[in-house]
Amino acid sequence: MSDNHEITVWQPTDLVVIPAGTSTPTDVLRYATPTLSPRDQKSIAAGFDSESYEMVATFVWAKASAALKRQLATLGMEFVGEMLGRSDFIDESDPSTSISDIEAISLAEDLGLVTTTQSMRLKHSLEIVTHFANLEFTGDTYESMEREEALSLLKACITSILGKARFENAIHFVEFRKSLSERSFNATDSEVQTIKSSPYFFIRTTVTALLSLVKTDKGAALEHAVGNTTLIVPILWDKLKTQEKWQVGQAYAEVNSAGNRPATAGLKRALTSVHGFDYVPESLRSNTFIDAAAKVLDAHFGINNFHNEAAPMSNLASLGTTIPKPAFGKCIEATLAVWLGNSYGQSWTAIQYATNLLTMLRPEQWEYYINECLPRDKTLLDKLNYGGKPASRWPELVKTYNLSKMTFNDKTVRHLLHSSTEPHVSLSSVSARAAELRTLITT
Repeated sequence: MSDNHEITVWQPTDLVVIPAGTSTPTDVLRYATPTLSPRDQKSIAAGFDSESYEMVATFVWAKASAALKRQLATLGMEFVGEMLGRSDFIDESDPSTSISDIEAISLAEDLGLVTTTQSMRLKHSLEIVTHFANLEFTGDTYESMEREEALSLLKACITSILGKARFENAIHFVEFRKSLSERSFNATDSEVQTIKSSPYFFIRTTVTALLSLVKTDKGAALEHAVGNTTLIVPILWDKLKTQEKWQVGQAYAEVNSAGNRPATAGLKRALTSVHGFDYVPESLRSNTFIDAAAKVLDAHFGINNFHNEAAPMSNLASLGTTIPKPAFGKCIEATLAVWLGNSYGQSWTAIQYATNLLTMLRPEQWEYYINECLPRDKTLLDKLNYGGKPASRWPELVKTYNLSKMTFNDKTVRHLLHSSTEPHVSLSSVSARAAELRTLITT
């Protein structure tokens, strides 16, 4: 949103570029002046000089993670919860403890606060920090972090987060979201036309913002939010993917259950106009599944993950395979993350529970995942794109569940699955197809 309150699609414009020839920690740290104090910079440089790379990496990551979560919190924690599918968030939730590191990175990419490349580098940095923290936790000290790994992490955190005094797009989004509850738009307004022709990530975020406001606003603000939802959701409906349509239906079920009459009436008008009541769940069971899947992913990307994944994965598998559609994508994302593992291995105990869940899926459920969820599953696509152990396990999964025999709606997905079943699977080909799908998520 610009100063004259016209809606514009946000892209990361506050990019921090460290010249390629910058190779010393002291020179790199000069680009972190907006957020790191001279004392912090001196401590980091000293850590490099003493070859305490794990300590430096942990310190830098903690600073970057905290800064990113603070910026996300300025958007409103209830909205953040809506974007993440987390029903347990309220505006008073503490971002440092409520938002996991992996959720913060993914949401920052969704909102255009970081680029896709920056997001992938941050996730790789998180994996490195977690891996070496695991070694310290288990007492396996025979491996240590290399200087290049720590320096790469430092650069990734500075260019993505620590080199910015503030995230300009976070400020723009706060203004945009505020406008949705301060005035009622008309179909002919230029702002509505801009939203309609925007990239999908902006459309998805607009719908999520509207639903969050409809659930939480009161008085005149609620009237504007309901009116804008009644107008904008039908206009965007044919562009929405299945998961977002379920999100609208889920919101209707929640406000109806809460007795919020204005919100219920508004969402009912919107859904009626597009014949969308097929997307209203019969109950709110999906929240249970989404919360369970979130706990699996938190454990997977957290410290001591190989031990901690088993309990939440067991819990998710115990909920059964009658998974509500609004929760299906997140549940399979979490299950496949455990099954594929990370660059350092897998949790063999957790894999047993993941395998049990995957084995019980019906062909039509697999087909739904492949066509509606896989093209937007960042966790899966990043694992395949990076290569290594998760990518090497992927062909086994494709063959075990006959995924290449499904009906495909997307040719790139079809190429990914078919290339994964060739007699001599080329992991570089799998990586290339995954990378192609990954770049399409924000378009």
